[in-house]
Amino acid sequence: MSGNRRPRRLGVAWLASAVTASSMLAGCASASPGDSTTQPSAPAPVWRDCEYGRCTTLPVPLDPVYPHGRQVSLAVAMRPATLPRRGAIIVHPGGPGVSGRARLASVDRTGLEAFDLIAWDPRGVGGSAPLTCLDGADADAFVALDAVAPGVRAADASLTDAAWLGLQDASARFAQACRDDDAALVDHLSASDQARDVEAVRDRLTGEPLRFLGISEGARVGVAYAERYGSQVAAMVLDAPVAATRPGDPQSAGFDAALVRAGWTGRVQALLDRVWASPMPVGQRALTRPLAAAGVAALLYPGGSGIAALGSALDAAEAGDGAPLLSVADVWNGRTANGNYGGLLGAFRATRCADSPVRTADAALAAWQAEAGVAPVLGEALGPDLVCVGFPAPSTPPTGAAVGLSVPIVVVASTGDPATPYTGAVGLVSDLRGAVLVTRDGDGHGAFRRGAACVDAAVVGALTAEGPGFAVEPQRC
Repeated sequence: MSGNRRPRRLGVAWLASAVTASSMLAGCASASPGDSTTQPSAPAPVWRDCEYGRCTTLPVPLDPVYPHGRQVSLAVAMRPATLPRRGAIIVHPGGPGVSGRARLASVDRTGLEAFDLIAWDPRGVGGSAPLTCLDGADADAFVALDAVAPGVRAADASLTDAAWLGLQDASARFAQACRDDDAALVDHLSASDQARDVEAVRDRLTGEPLRFLGISEGARVGVAYAERYGSQVAAMVLDAPVAATRPGDPQSAGFDAALVRAGWTGRVQALLDRVWASPMPVGQRALTRPLAAAGVAALLYPGGSGIAALGSALDAAEAGDGAPLLSVADVWNGRTANGNYGGLLGAFRATRCADSPVRTADAALAAWQAEAGVAPVLGEALGPDLVCVGFPAPSTPPTGAAVGLSVPIVVVASTGDPATPYTGAVGLVSDLRGAVLVTRDGDGHGAFRRGAACVDAAVVGALTAEGPGFAVEPQRC
């Protein structure tokens, strides 16, 4: 799954470092301030064959203010051009919390054969200083928790409710586990930090103007890059973008809308209420309301095929078998069959917290109540985001106001995208000067390579254009 899942204690799924204060200071003691994406003395990267094609590692400063301080080694993969090479396209396939190297193989390169495709594991993920928070039974308990007692709706929730306080305490332990693993990394996971990593990849691995394909959460990183390094952009395509420049419809509004289109709103609500009142046993575990909601949401991502699978999972759950929905929720949360969670569970939350404005329990409750008001099924059941409470002040999010490129930013989106509502793409285009929206009429997350000829032509045309003179017209198909 790619996508910008609104964080709560659940993990993402189509959707991963411990430095103490004294060691951080020691690492910075001999560093000179600055703002650099590169380590001046770093050797030239060496490419080698790997399971993703060709791989290398690229050291980048953890904190750009201290370019000679601690380095994060980014794990990078490339699928070399299969026709005479014309350049490189750097791909951010979404998340956060998922491996870009692993997702690279899924990119359909038809029309892009003359370009190297390059992706990397974002900092905190996979091979790039992976971040681990809770695991095993502790993580199982965390993702199963509800914010309120059965029958208490979000609108009636209180900061003093026992269930709320239990979730708040568990979320604080989760956040502390992330910081215990790597506090310095947790403080440097913002879209701005990742934009500097994109620039390092471009500068040191290609040396060419940037051709960028950002999917879902990758749009936030793309906008941050364009604000800081706009003169380097030769082409930028943002597919199924999150609302990167302004507050937009919450993700759960997209999920609820997908349920309406499927005609299953009442059916899903009844199941959520059932497991809320009495969690459904599944072996040694149980399907709770948050886990059931995660399973439903995950199956809405693909569109048609997911809807069919969701129907089967609902049939099973209504007959007392919660295993299918729980297994999908496990994938959503990054849980493996042996009960380990790897890095997805923590990297998703910590990365989102870097740019989230929520820092207090009051703000978390208000945000959840507002979301449940517009998405009363899954906005309610997925619950509030309390992990970010107590995090350092968030970075300044991109606004798009400073973006002024010599080429149009091409934004493509599906009208029925369940994970990144279409309104987010409309708002993004309004905020980015010269941006053009190409629309796919249809369901499912993403628009590129989903059967819409006008979308595919616009994306390929933009990414392969020889100069700034290409034009893309707003269109819909």
